[in-house]
Amino acid sequence: MIVTRTPGGISNEHLFYNAEAVVYVEGGDASAPRPTESLDLLFWRGLFEVFLAGRRFYFKPRGGKPTLLQIADEIENGTVTAAIVCLDRDHDHVTGLRKTTGILYTRGYSWENDVWLAGTIEEEFYTLCGVDRHSTRVRAHIDDSLRDFAGRARWAVRADVLAAVCGRTVIPRDNFRCVTPPGRGWPKVDRAFLKSCVSRTRSEVAGTAMRLPSHIQVDTLRDVYGHLLAFYCRRILAQLLKTHCKESIRNEHASAIAIKLAREGMPPGIRKYYEQQFARLANGGSR
Repeated sequence: MIVTRTPGGISNEHLFYNAEAVVYVEGGDASAPRPTESLDLLFWRGLFEVFLAGRRFYFKPRGGKPTLLQIADEIENGTVTAAIVCLDRDHDHVTGLRKTTGILYTRGYSWENDVWLAGTIEEEFYTLCGVDRHSTRVRAHIDDSLRDFAGRARWAVRADVLAAVCGRTVIPRDNFRCVTPPGRGWPKVDRAFLKSCVSRTRSEVAGTAMRLPSHIQVDTLRDVYGHLLAFYCRRILAQLLKTHCKESIRNEHASAIAIKLAREGMPPGIRKYYEQQFARLANGGSR
């Protein structure tokens, strides 16, 4: 029996699972009678195991972000307890993040931005491909490709962040047309296509005053639409595997491995951010 329809039901749901709290994450099918698979769950569960080791939580995907925001509202106003909501940050940092204990955000636009780093791609390649790390070096190619991505997408990402001020987007969310060539091959960002996206959005918001808060510093790889970055990085990985060992890997499997490797090799800046996020829960703050 799944009880999540009322604040009281949400607050008591942890009792069904003998857990300290239920952790609600994005992804999965919210209408399913039992929790379904979710890469978001893999990501957040791993972080809880690192930063709140030894404590018992039950993880539950609840579909899209709007559903989780409803629960976050109830955590904020105090009508829900023993619940934690884990959210992709998106561009919410522009309009303001929720500071209430029990509401956690990714550091980047989404968990993909915190996972798909140059070091992650490199380690996953050597994990999957039986080549000698010292004689087959791939890091320079990965660094060059991500540097090229950042250079070509820089202004479109900045415009995308700025457009969030008035609730719009610049970079398409329903396709990856800005990555060429279509299908397979070493990826490249289509700067001309992104420029057209910027122009289209500019015409749609003509006359609207938009300005980023002074404290917002745009970082292309951190702030780009996460699914786009993940798509681009998986293409890099796929091309490396095809070139050096004639292997391939399904997207979901590649992402699951990347989540594990990124957690094990977490850079200091990302680790510090999540240490601060989880510090608010360290003293039983989910209650």
